Amino acid sequence: MADESVLRRGALFGRLVLDYNTTNELGLVGDLLVDLAQGRVVGLLCQGALWQRQRPIYSWEHVTNIGKDSVVIHDPGAEMPNAAAQPMVGLEVWTDAGNCVGQIVDYRFERQGFVIQYLFAQSDQPGLYGLAPDAIISAGRKRIMVSALSVEQAEYFADEAIPLDQQDWQTTAQTTAQSLADQVQQRAQGLSDYAQERWLTEDLNQQLQSTTQQLQDRTQGLRSQLNQQVSKAKERLSPLNKALENTLENTFDKFSDQTDPPAIDVDSFEVWEDDD
Repeated sequence: MADESVLRRGALFGRLVLDYNTTNELGLVGDLLVDLAQGRVVGLLCQGALWQRQRPIYSWEHVTNIGKDSVVIHDPGAEMPNAAAQPMVGLEVWTDAGNCVGQIVDYRFERQGFVIQYLFAQSDQPGLYGLAPDAIISAGRKRIMVSALSVEQAEYFADEAIPLDQQDWQTTAQTTAQSLADQVQQRAQGLSDYAQERWLTEDLNQQLQSTTQQLQDRTQGLRSQLNQQVSKAKERLSPLNKALENTLENTFDKFSDQTDPPAIDVDSFEVWEDDD
């Protein structure tokens, strides 16, 4: 088949890659690399045998012919010149309003490599949507950002199908969405459990404060009762103490009232004269 004026990345995926000089098989088309600044395909990522760790990258400029059965590389020894180039298929499409609207699954480009249109799919709708290269505001290794207006004005292709290598994307997207929903539910449940635990803790604290107050009230009541009983006991013992004091005073008075014994009158003794 002669060179096509418009190519599809999905149509080239998995196609045999041949060396123009030796006709040796270099592998299969694994992906294409796009320079977003130029909006152009600049490299071909070759998928070799499973035991090969490194996947060679060939410059798109060295692609000599593209047939229905193979892609022919003229100078496979040339190194890939553009390190900033990256795969586009699989990138999430986000708007500048912060909404994820789908994922790039394919794109159309000219034989010289200039991208005509990026095609993205939504997880809950059939068909594909087309974005112009200049609709991309910024891009990373996982997602691109476009204006919300460009998404609203995106061309809709109802009959376009997702390429075979990307047909599991909708299932993955739905699984991811369900996983996110489960995470949100688990987090909400965790917050509910935390709120319930916090409520129980606050209730326990209130119960402890109430019990402490009750104990303090009971202690105060017992102290008041004890003081009352001591006061009553003092009142009861007061007459007895008074009587005891009176008795002691009377006893001391009796001892103090007794007169001293009579003194001996020396003058009253008779004086006997000595005998001669």
